[in-house]
Amino acid sequence: MNLLPILFLLVSSTLVLRSGDRIIADGPVKEENGVVTFRAKGTLYSLPAIEIDRIEDASANAQTAEVAKTKFKVSEEDRKRLLAELEANHSGTVAPQQQRPEPLPPPPTAAQQKGSEEDEWAWRREARAHEEAICRAKEELELLQTRAEELRRKILQLTALGYKPSSFTYDSIQLTNTLDAIPRAELEVTRAQRAFDEFREEARRRGIMPGWLR
Repeated sequence: MNLLPILFLLVSSTLVLRSGDRIIADGPVKEENGVVTFRAKGTLYSLPAIEIDRIEDASANAQTAEVAKTKFKVSEEDRKRLLAELEANHSGTVAPQQQRPEPLPPPPTAAQQKGSEEDEWAWRREARAHEEAICRAKEELELLQTRAEELRRKILQLTALGYKPSSFTYDSIQLTNTLDAIPRAELEVTRAQRAFDEFREEARRRGIMPGWLR
């Protein structure tokens, strides 16, 4: 990357790393002697200039957002439909959260109707939800472990190239944060598996056929 010996950019510039990560700088970005320094969320970081693919300033991002905004148009039919939905929702019903799955309801009690307790497809859906929760938890853990390994290798490479630790503080902090997040991710896997085991034990006590849990 060809940067001037000393480079200052506008507030809220975005650093795009070669790894694909994007970092929003709070203020000026400075490059000197092959090392880029900047602040993000009030913390001072430094990175080797070779790790940065490009720097995007706030004005370019604002222009892109404005273009996207002008391209978004709603037809008259869609507008009427949206207004009707808003009118029907005046009762105050809260829309379901889309970003995170809702927690599973507690298992049915003995007082509930036996027909609903032993409904085959209801048990199949709950079993599938538990399996998906375990899969998601394991994927999150694997992502963190992979990220930590990539950061370790990157820091070793920079050290081998002769860079001092002060030249890659951002990567070091990212590695520390990733390692700190791994125990939590491991706990989520354990919790998801325990919930599934308890669900299957409840099914066994109720005499549910094993095939209904697949």
